[in-house]
Amino acid sequence: MNLRDVPRERGLLAAVRRRGRPTLVLATGPAWPTAVGLRLRQARVGSVLAFLRDGALVVRGLLRKMWRSPTVRRTLWLRRLELAWHASGAATQLADAALAGETTGELATRIARIARELSGAEAAAVFGRGPGGPVLFGQDGGVPAADLAARTLQTSSSERRSEGAGRAVSIPLRMGSATVGALVLRFAPQTPVALKPLEPLLLRAGAVLAAAEREARKDRFLSLAAHELKTPLTSIKGFAYSLSRRIEKGETADPRTVEILERQAERLHGLLEEMLEVSRLEMQRFVLHQEPCELGELVESALRSVRRLGADGDIHVESGGQLPLLADRERIERTIGALALRARSFGTPLTVKLLRDGEHAELRVSWAGARLTTHERAQAFEARWEEAQPGRQGLGMALFIARHAVALHGGELRADPDTLVLRLPLRAQPAPKRGGTVGRVLVVDDDEAIAGMLGEYLAEHGVDADWAGGGRAALEKIRAGPAPDMLVLDLRMPDIDGRELLAQLRRQGFDPRVVLLSADREVAAAARELRADGFVEKPFSPENLLAAVRRCLAARTRDETR
Repeated sequence: MNLRDVPRERGLLAAVRRRGRPTLVLATGPAWPTAVGLRLRQARVGSVLAFLRDGALVVRGLLRKMWRSPTVRRTLWLRRLELAWHASGAATQLADAALAGETTGELATRIARIARELSGAEAAAVFGRGPGGPVLFGQDGGVPAADLAARTLQTSSSERRSEGAGRAVSIPLRMGSATVGALVLRFAPQTPVALKPLEPLLLRAGAVLAAAEREARKDRFLSLAAHELKTPLTSIKGFAYSLSRRIEKGETADPRTVEILERQAERLHGLLEEMLEVSRLEMQRFVLHQEPCELGELVESALRSVRRLGADGDIHVESGGQLPLLADRERIERTIGALALRARSFGTPLTVKLLRDGEHAELRVSWAGARLTTHERAQAFEARWEEAQPGRQGLGMALFIARHAVALHGGELRADPDTLVLRLPLRAQPAPKRGGTVGRVLVVDDDEAIAGMLGEYLAEHGVDADWAGGGRAALEKIRAGPAPDMLVLDLRMPDIDGRELLAQLRRQGFDPRVVLLSADREVAAAARELRADGFVEKPFSPENLLAAVRRCLAARTRDETR
């Protein structure tokens, strides 16, 4: 049998069949290669089988001879070393670019270009995660198969697909165990899919991309925060100017103007708190300042803040009695306010129920409206600042922060189909009932406007209060008498700071009760160190300060009557 007698497309098996006993090959199952080998050895000269047999022997001999050659071996090893050198150099170049401050898009484009050069692909692209699916960060030579990137980001595994005569491959970019992006390559039909040279690049690309995207997210968050801060600031400046002009003309102040100013100040306060809390979480400086309190009081204060924000709609509160807690008062108030605002976005009216469930206090915020899907419930307490939010009241981080705060309290936040639930451990014993609020209070702050305003506010609410504009002025007032029973003290003042003022007074035998004021959340630790009786963080609402002052004066009255 000659080679030209056998059609090319039939191949080796057709040749064996035409030799006369195909059942020997097909029926022997796994042993068929032995049958083929037997036919090859018995093939007569000039036949197709003899041609295949002799050609294979020649090729095998040449390959063995080449492998024994030191020159060939050296060439192969040099090629491997060259690929490794290029890959390692490319990865180092990528790290240097990240240190030089390249943006996420620039780094992603660099990754795509390096990957294309190392693998021989005709196009490469880098995708990252976005709220609505994969986001193109950078590309070189075109944008191949975005849907493959989506599958890789979902499954965290490599994906392959034929595209016409070519092929597309999607590779996950990882940082630790997390998939932070996907590298998608498109290969021409004649180009082999070579991914081995990409390994050094892939080891670094995920970490570099994640770090760059983290910085880019910070920039986007700060940009959003700056934009959101400008809105209440513009409103405050405009209405303050309008109010000032009316007063200059001798006209009466419009109550609606004052209400708007208060609302915008409350909104500004909330935005600043969100920014500060995000910073504390990022820097791992998120600490609690816990004190005895009662859940009903916290709900009342939180809902006042919600109403000041202009949140219209009925809110019904159903209380099941006293629910004593040991909690960070301000953080739990903000958590309750965030739950109410979020529930209000689903529908009104709202029903707030306070229940006792064993050793836990439970707050349930329900709404009349659409029910949450399973996906919405799972995402209820995630960061939402990148999502479009109609009627935005904050940065979209309030419930994300609340989840961390509640977890530190040993509690839980949960989303049911029509209810947001807060659970907190109850305090073992309820706090003793309040005594009277008898006693003199001196407000000490280097900002005289703030000191005067707080002194007047406390006096309007039945507290015998005075104020001093700084540490030296406070010393003079105390020496002139009569001595106050309690200080509301700013910790950081330029002339004599709160620590030094308190130390001087105690050295002189005067040890008043103290409520500290500060813009630094970590001064809660200083409050314990200085044996202060309370702590209020700036910015604060006057109601919170009044509550802290009353608690301290009531505790003083109880101590004196024992």
